[in-house]
Amino acid sequence: MARKHARALAIAGLGCLLVLAACSGGQSTSTGGRAKGGTATIALSPGDQFNWIFPMLSYEYATGANIEYSEYLMWRPLYWFGGPGTVGLDIKYSLADPATVTHSGGKTIATIQLKPYRWSDGAPVTSRDVQFWFDLLKVSKENWWGYVPGEIPDNVSEFKILSPSKFVITFTGDYSTTWLYNELGQLIPIPQQAWDKESATGKIGNYDLTTAGAKAVYQYLANQNKDLSTYATNPLWQVVDGPWKLTSYAASTGDASYVRNTKYSGPATGSLHGLRIISYTSDAAEFDSLLSAGGISYGYLPFNDAAEVSRVTSDGYKVQAWPAWGITYVSMNFASPQAGPIFKQLYIRQAMQHLINQSGYISAFLHGYGDPSYGPVPLEPSSKFVSPQQMDNPYPYAPKQATALLSAHGWKVVPSGTDVCTRPGSSATECGPGIAAGTKLSLSLEYSTGVQAVNEEVAALESTFSQAGIQLSLHGAPFSTVVADDIPCTKSSCWQLNYYGQGWYFDPGYNDPDGSVLFASKGVDNGGLYSSTTANSLINKLPSGGYPALYSYENYLAKQLPVLWMPQLDTQISAVNSKLGGVFPQDPLGNIYPENWYFVR
Repeated sequence: MARKHARALAIAGLGCLLVLAACSGGQSTSTGGRAKGGTATIALSPGDQFNWIFPMLSYEYATGANIEYSEYLMWRPLYWFGGPGTVGLDIKYSLADPATVTHSGGKTIATIQLKPYRWSDGAPVTSRDVQFWFDLLKVSKENWWGYVPGEIPDNVSEFKILSPSKFVITFTGDYSTTWLYNELGQLIPIPQQAWDKESATGKIGNYDLTTAGAKAVYQYLANQNKDLSTYATNPLWQVVDGPWKLTSYAASTGDASYVRNTKYSGPATGSLHGLRIISYTSDAAEFDSLLSAGGISYGYLPFNDAAEVSRVTSDGYKVQAWPAWGITYVSMNFASPQAGPIFKQLYIRQAMQHLINQSGYISAFLHGYGDPSYGPVPLEPSSKFVSPQQMDNPYPYAPKQATALLSAHGWKVVPSGTDVCTRPGSSATECGPGIAAGTKLSLSLEYSTGVQAVNEEVAALESTFSQAGIQLSLHGAPFSTVVADDIPCTKSSCWQLNYYGQGWYFDPGYNDPDGSVLFASKGVDNGGLYSSTTANSLINKLPSGGYPALYSYENYLAKQLPVLWMPQLDTQISAVNSKLGGVFPQDPLGNIYPENWYFVR
């Protein structure tokens, strides 16, 4: 996906209030060491909640709870990225064979052959189902979290169906095959034969083939999506092509239960019958459950409790880190009337980055379960997408260098106080355009509560920034609130700094870690309205420029600091009950594969 940023995935599981053997239901029977059937319990991290079901998400709802833990269980994208221990395209879990890509007259033509998948109502997944999603996207693109002006659907000149299982998409640009999968991976077949109608009582038709009809269908489905209380009962959402079907849902909490889709056509090696996905209010609550009755199937060890590994393993869990293919950052609101002129000065951004002790945070707060972020492409797991230059930190922790930068640009540095601009102006030794004499370096930081590591990081930021005379006013809020606030806002009451403990996972929809949605001036997820003509030029070269273009882009943004880079913590420290098999190795892109899980005696 061009992908919406919010991914604070710390999976937990509550499970039955009995031992795990009972959790798999006294109905289970042994088959060669495996228990046939059973229900595994998973949970979402504090604040992350399943609250959007229609597989065409708006940007503020594109969270892990709404993608990996609901949408992907029920509806699969055309192309799948990631896999057990790997990043990149995975054809095994894709709904189509590799695209045949040709180039002609500055255009890129992708011919796609669908695999023989079926919907849960028995109908085949067809080219028409892909076209249906695309037609709805064209009339609602501004509402879609993955939209980047000039990219899909804007860059598609033709969608042509060749047969029920084969179609051609013609793109207006000359794209490399590697980057093209970023576009193709965003397509999600949805059941045209069940959803193409304009009202609950209307007949199924081909309304999406006209602009007016597509708008009416989209509006109908969007309205149905708003009715959370009917998620588990609305017949629309029961037609799926993924491995799971929703059976119960609590609108107040987002807790959900699923049953296996017996018509699922994809690979599935497990024997679970059901899933239960719930939430905790805090890491502490999850950890207490983990150590209580042994009823958690797939849980996590909070980062601040990482030293308790032996207690968890002695309770019968396998503990393993889950590295994430993502970047983490503090967003800056460049459009803020008060703070925007400050953030627009590169030297101030450099000073703030020099005050962030990433290695120290990883050691002290994440207990080693994380990796630094030095730029817009993840450093881990290692991949061919990372440039040699981005492997080195351009702004290591150096408080003295931070204060020197501020002093050299006209600020009276007041350690433990508040710096004041004493040399206003736009020369190389002055504070910078828009910063008046007497301006104070005092900024507000909104951050997500509920995760101890985030609380500790924010406290450290407040302390080290204060040593350089940058005062932070901290405001904690639930994860969902902080994520929703990280959007363009130009009023005087708007946010200034925003940190929800995560940044961006390059999934779903990414084969090539193109961050145009984040850092292009008009990127749909450019919540801070960062804008650079140089960055835009480099981003525009990504589709056709291959690895040289990617390296130039990431090297530039690593030094320009469109955001403040923070440590990318592992997705979680997974604690998997020893009676649950098929879980490891885990997917660095954050996907789960419960269709491959099974209980053992």
